[in-house]
Amino acid sequence: MRQEPVPEIHILIETCHWLCSKGWQLDTVSFPKGKGLDYSEQQKMFFRRMITSKIELPKNYESNGPDIIARKDDIIWKVECKGLGIGVKSTLRNNFDRALSSTVSYYDKTQGVRLGLAMPQESIYLNLVQNKIPQALRLKLDLWIFLWDSHNQRLNVVEPIKNSKMQAA
Repeated sequence: MRQEPVPEIHILIETCHWLCSKGWQLDTVSFPKGKGLDYSEQQKMFFRRMITSKIELPKNYESNGPDIIARKDDIIWKVECKGLGIGVKSTLRNNFDRALSSTVSYYDKTQGVRLGLAMPQESIYLNLVQNKIPQALRLKLDLWIFLWDSHNQRLNVVEPIKNSKMQAA
């Protein structure tokens, strides 16, 4: 069964929306870039959703680093977002591996850093999350998983809980 593409900008927008709904302040956003992506159109989509949701816009826009940086008190979120393209399975696995690698590179041993990996909930990524990211690693890194269910228009947030297997927050 061929899965429909899910643009990364949708994942970024929904993750930002969830964070802000929980009282986090957006600090920095990095819009997706790549072949065939219209930067100004992505900006418009992002601004439209944030403004209609009455969410304060980020202070910074970067082209490198985490896709989302958000703050509350002394805690900083660093979130990497990944969409779902139309590539073959091996390409999608490679994209997942790169996203996970980027996320892990944001790890900081100091207190107050929380990592997030946001992606579509489609089966290819869900299987990779379950098979490639052990609970012990998620606990050690304080790695949260954001899974966008495009069919139900819902973001499922999975926090790292000791002795737990992929439970949504």
